[in-house]
Formats: sequence, C-alpha cells, structure tokens
Amino acid sequence: MAGLAAGLVGCGPSPAPVVVLVSWDTTRADALGCYADVSHWGLDLPESRRPVPYTPRVDALAARGVRHQWALAHAPTTLASHASMMSGRDTRGARVPRNGFPVEPDIPLLAPRFTSAGWDTVAVVGASVLAKDMGLARGFEVYDDRVRQKVRRRYERPAHKVVARALQIVDQRGVFDRNTPLFLFVHMFDAHSPWDTAPDTIRARFDDPSYQGSVDGSGDSVDWLVKSTRKGTVGSADRARARALYLSEVAAMDDALGMLLDGLGERFTMDDSLVVLVGDHGEALDQPSIRPYGHGLDVDLVATHVPFVVAGTGRFADGLTEGQVVAEPVGLMDLAPTLSAIAGLSPDPTAQGVDLRTVWSGSAEPRWVLSEATKPADVEQAPDWNNVRKERAVVGQGLVVTHTPWADATQGGTGPHVFALAPGQPATAEAPTATLQSMLRALSTWDDEAPAFRDPHMTDETKEALRALGYLD
Repeated sequence: MAGLAAGLVGCGPSPAPVVVLVSWDTTRADALGCYADVSHWGLDLPESRRPVPYTPRVDALAARGVRHQWALAHAPTTLASHASMMSGRDTRGARVPRNGFPVEPDIPLLAPRFTSAGWDTVAVVGASVLAKDMGLARGFEVYDDRVRQKVRRRYERPAHKVVARALQIVDQRGVFDRNTPLFLFVHMFDAHSPWDTAPDTIRARFDDPSYQGSVDGSGDSVDWLVKSTRKGTVGSADRARARALYLSEVAAMDDALGMLLDGLGERFTMDDSLVVLVGDHGEALDQPSIRPYGHGLDVDLVATHVPFVVAGTGRFADGLTEGQVVAEPVGLMDLAPTLSAIAGLSPDPTAQGVDLRTVWSGSAEPRWVLSEATKPADVEQAPDWNNVRKERAVVGQGLVVTHTPWADATQGGTGPHVFALAPGQPATAEAPTATLQSMLRALSTWDDEAPAFRDPHMTDETKEALRALGYLD
C-alpha cells in the first residue's frame, strides 16, 4: 500500500472532484469545540469543572464553511439515523424503526445516484450495526464492513483504523486515473460507550490528576455510572470524569478526521472538494437522570442535537459562506438532497428533506423538524408504526415540544411538554398558543401518515446475521 500510494503521489495529486461524508456515531453537538455556544452539559457546575472539547479539525472546517447550530437526528439510533441521512427521509419515510431493520430495496438512496453519475463510491464503517445486510451498501462499489474487535454485543474498529482502511481502498481503487470523481463515506464509532479506544496521548489531554474515583471508561464503570445516576448518588467529579472520557473519544475521531483529510490531500488537489461532518445521534450522559448514559428512549436535545458542518472548495463552494452559523433547525434527512444538489446529481423528487442552500440563503420555507424515540420495544403494537407510542419531538420557532404516549397511558403522564430550543433545554410556559397548536398538529399529522408496522419476526435471516456479528439490539 505504502509503495503504491507513494508512487501515485509522486505523479502529482489527482484533480478529480471529491465529496467526503464523515459520520461520527453517538456524538452530541456540544462534544465539539465549535458548538460551545449551544452546550447542554454541566450547566449546574462551575465552568472550571467542565471538561472542554478538543476538535481542532472540525472547528477549522466550521470556520471556513457552514455550521448548523441546531441540527437534529430524527431518531437516536444508528441505523435509523443513517437511513435518514442516505435516503433524504425521516425514519418513517425511510421505514427503519430502529437497529436490525434493513433499509428496504424500494427506498431511494444517495450512493446509487453518485454511481450512476460516474463517481467512484466507497464506504468504510466502524461498527457492525451498519453491516452490509442492513441495506446501506446499495450503490457503493466498495462497502467495507470488516470490523473484528468485539465490544460487548457488537464488533467495532477504532477511527484511526477506519481511516487507514479508507485510504488503502482509495489507493487500490485506482482513482488516480485523473478523471474519476470520488464519493467517500466514512463512519466512526469511537464515541459510543465504553470509552476506552482513544490513544493515551489524546486521553492524557483530558486527565484530571485530582480524580480519585473508579470511572475509567470501561464497560463496568459505565454500568456503575448508570446505576449511581439513577439512584442519585453519583458525584460531580464522576460526572466530569465520564464527560472527559467521552470527549477523549470524540477528540480521537477528530484526530482521525485530520488523518483522513491529510491523506486525501496527498492524493487529490482538493480544488473541487466537499467535506461534510455529521453526528448520527447524541448521548444522554448524566442527564436525564432517569435514562442516563445511553440513547434510544427519549428525544431530548442531548439525544438528538448533533453536529452538522459543511465546507467546500471550487465548484462545491457555491452557496457556502465562510464561517456562517445557521440558527434555523434542520434535520439529517436534509443531507442527501443537499449533497445531491451540490454535486449536480439527479434529484430524488420523493425525498422529504430540502437542499440546505435554500436555508443558508434564507429563502427556505419555515418548517418543523420531527424526531422519534426507538425504545422501549415492548410498547409496539401492530398494525401501528413501531415507534408511534414512543416519545416524539417537534422542533421549530425556538421551541421543543415532546410527547410520550406510552407514558401518558401507563404512568399518568401529563404531556405534551414544552421547552425552549436553548442550551439545557429549559422548560418554558411562554409558547404562543397558536404556535403550540401548530406543533401538536404536526405531530398528529406525522402519526396519521406513519407507515405500517414492521414485524421483526419477518427479518429472521437479518437477526441471525446480526447475532453472528455480535450485535443485536
């Protein structure tokens, strides 16, 4: 590989266009330095007790491109969220209720449109939850899911190995014919617990020598954090330690991103390049305390507020303003229509998302962004859509409205609940009545238009494949 790459670079970098989509799994927006203005974590603690994110490579992208201040996942689960990204649909439009339900063949995806337009298409994923059997491989000429490191119920590989493999495939693909453009999708999983993959040099940046507790990032220590937080016995030092370990994993992904961009810069001129960095969903950490250190059960901002940064050069810089911060909420279903439009691909007229250049220019129509939880599975009732009784959220006009039908029915809930779209998601009673009614109508319409129930018993072959990989949600 090294000799091949050196020889190719010696011939000069390729001038072919490059579109790079990097997905950081389980990554909250406030785990990035450039999202310090909308941080949710530790607002009850003095600033001196709050570990600080370290993501210089993403921060640099945001400084020369567009940062979406309030980008939202439509579901806090990996496969469902990636189905939204790649299809231009929310989870209901993509018909993927949660992990283990493959994207069905009739759902249009992004990669086939790149391939049809003559692009090389390569994907390298960091965890078995996005294995080929899950349907996202359709349209990719190379979809590398060979993850071998077993971590609890799944298989993973660290971000640096993901990037090394991606660059190796780029070299082997022979894209240096000087004319073939490249669409590269890279998925990094390090931020998912347990937090024990960051190199020591990166982890040391977040070490607190005064910490005397037992939180070390291992699976057992995360289990202890969950139990202690629910009991109300976890201390602020333990909370900060967990946050620091989580940030070290995100910092490791940022370092790997730098390795990826530097490697591509050796192989391509990058004069016509588009780089997009997104998170697929967030992570609760110590809040909310009843569902800590995980994701899937709720759609609070800690679980759905994700980074979304776009930076382009040359032909792909159209509509991008250096350092622009977009306050209008957007959804991950907007990703595929935006990449298609910027790359000049044929559009998908059935997509629900929008070309975000209309949002950047201020010409887009106002809209609501909708999200749904993917757990608990035991509240699902056929023939209704699997997630229709789970917690849902509608976001827009400075508000977040959540509603949990199963809790209202079984636990005497008093939903819906109204919050400000602001750091910490504070409760508010200042929502205009007409706005609140419009938001609730949006949820009601979403339910009315939901697809049919997807029976997990109809995917036995897929479930066996997941078990073989070591992952089954």
